Amino acid sequence: MRKHNNTWVISISICLFLTGCLEKEIVDDINIESVEGFDLIGENEVMGTFVVPVYQADKKIVNETFSAISQLNKDILRSAQKESSVPIVNGSLELVLFNKAMAEKGILQLVDGLQRDASIGTGLYLAIVDGETKELLEQNLGTRGTGDHLFNLLKHNIERRDVPKTNLHIFLSDYFQKGKDPNLPILKKTEDSAEIVGVAVMKEDKYEMTIPNEKLFYFKALVDKHSDGTVSFEVDDGKEEFVSIRSIKTDRKFKVKWEGDTPSIKITVSLDGAVREYTGNKVTPKELEEFQKLLEDKIISESESMIKEFQEKGVDPIGLGYQAKSRKRGFDYKKWKDETYPTLRVQVDADVRLISTGITE
Repeated sequence: MRKHNNTWVISISICLFLTGCLEKEIVDDINIESVEGFDLIGENEVMGTFVVPVYQADKKIVNETFSAISQLNKDILRSAQKESSVPIVNGSLELVLFNKAMAEKGILQLVDGLQRDASIGTGLYLAIVDGETKELLEQNLGTRGTGDHLFNLLKHNIERRDVPKTNLHIFLSDYFQKGKDPNLPILKKTEDSAEIVGVAVMKEDKYEMTIPNEKLFYFKALVDKHSDGTVSFEVDDGKEEFVSIRSIKTDRKFKVKWEGDTPSIKITVSLDGAVREYTGNKVTPKELEEFQKLLEDKIISESESMIKEFQEKGVDPIGLGYQAKSRKRGFDYKKWKDETYPTLRVQVDADVRLISTGITE
């Protein structure tokens, strides 16, 4: 019995000892950053900008920014601590930005540091800035702070619009997956706010090309699934009439056919939606069928055009290499990358179903 009691005493003592060793942080005594940005300056120096929301007595939120310059392989946040009267911590970090010059050089080194930080979640958003991140982050955006405003701008467009789903986990998964390249949204500073101006397709961890906003609907249909959203297009009958399709839900299927060592891939994009608005007269069954055919043709032509551009630039954001590899034993990735992918025959098919014409149906 005495031996059993001694065991309990030792266990409690160890727990108390470990508790006393924990580093305590009081919210009022630290700066909790919400967003950080990195700008490449010169050949191999990086400026880091860190945004901390400050909650005032009248419940307004203002942003305090801290900046530091360091070498690529240095701890920039540690240098920025010298400007702050209390420690800057990143436990609530929601978004990390890189300017285009930084992305062209490669962002893996900085992203690798993020994934090794246990206080940062893998749901962290990453994005590229067309311009300087410091200029963008020095604005006071939104009513809940710049970091929260930019985070929700991306979240809204990912969940309900045409930006493909992306975060730290997805970026690293695409980067390390042979046969697939990552993509990241692009932000740009406006006169008094910020906007999404496209999506960057990366070659490994380096910026390679931009998908503009007008093509994002078709790009997302190839690389992700729409769960909501709207697409508009012109009815090609010479009357300058337009139709808008809402409640978009898409899916995609890949069919890989190998003939010896030569593959071909067929991508089928399926879409369900409803007519939201039409500038012409009442939508008849004949016109509804015409809208479906027009949208199918648009999906096919835009998708195949993008795929050809991907092949020319040697990037694969759709993951065609992964699809081919998963269906072939002894897959030679080097041969695929150097010889097969640039001339790969890819066919896109579309199946559009408009299930209603709105409340006036």
